[in-house]
Amino acid sequence: MDIIFTICSNNYLAQAKALGDSVLRHCSNYKFFIVLCDKFSKDIDYSLFRDFEIVEAAALGIKNFKYMIQNYNIVELNTSIKPFSFEYFYKNYNCNSVIYFDPDIKLFNSLQTVEEDLKDNNIILTPHICSPIEFDNLFPLENVFTNYGTYNLGFLATKKSQDTDKLISWWKNYLERHCIEDAPNGFYVDQLPMNLAPIFFEHVKIIKNLGLNAAPWNLHERKLKCVNGKYFINDTNTPLIFYHFSTYNPLKPDKLSKYYTRAETLKDACLIEFYNKYREEILSNNWTKLSEIKYAYVSNKEKKQNKKGIRTMIRKIFNKIKCKF
Repeated sequence: MDIIFTICSNNYLAQAKALGDSVLRHCSNYKFFIVLCDKFSKDIDYSLFRDFEIVEAAALGIKNFKYMIQNYNIVELNTSIKPFSFEYFYKNYNCNSVIYFDPDIKLFNSLQTVEEDLKDNNIILTPHICSPIEFDNLFPLENVFTNYGTYNLGFLATKKSQDTDKLISWWKNYLERHCIEDAPNGFYVDQLPMNLAPIFFEHVKIIKNLGLNAAPWNLHERKLKCVNGKYFINDTNTPLIFYHFSTYNPLKPDKLSKYYTRAETLKDACLIEFYNKYREEILSNNWTKLSEIKYAYVSNKEKKQNKKGIRTMIRKIFNKIKCKF
């Protein structure tokens, strides 16, 4: 058996379903799992996800999970449990390979090229960009990837091996205490430490196939083409295998991304139609309701911020009342 999984909280389940459906369509030889970094909610009808298996993060057996909940925000916690999820699947299922995708990724082809590379390698990474970016006033520039990670951890493919076990063990120890968003001090969740993986471990392959992990941050080198309903990158020799719809908000369909301003300058008719189809799909997956589901694991830091926000709001209301009298 081979496994593909994603990790998300309840508010990202609409995107996770789009990913899962694309896995069933293009990679029917894999079993798809959603690792829920949250608690099951009485407000959600989980029968919508009956084609997949959902595993609660609490079932992963993470020794320091309580500490991680108390100290990590929603992004930090979701990313911190990634190596523990890999370990869980290798321990509990007779699988030869385990592949991770972020929930806001969608497959458009089979993973044959990844499977071929896994025959001679144990760990596969994809770089954020494969060619230089012109220096201008747009975001991102190349320095972003040196600060936040050379490789995009929205995708990671592994094969059962001693090398994989060593990477998982190292990564677990790192993320239990240091899975934080603090790029200026050399910490960026699960992604930045992976810069060291090709140095620390053997049989790590870096794939530069432009059809893998196309995303708003690399559209400067990857022009999307549609031919007879199939998508390609730059020419018909490079099929689009999977696309990362990072930070896309269907309520703001005119923006491809929340952060990546360079992508806004590279829009064309094919790309706009491509995003509109994804928008329709995740909205049909009950995105409007799911995106508003409250997160069960709130860190101490977030609790303090929430209390501060409430006090500020009360103070503003009080000041307005005072002004009236």
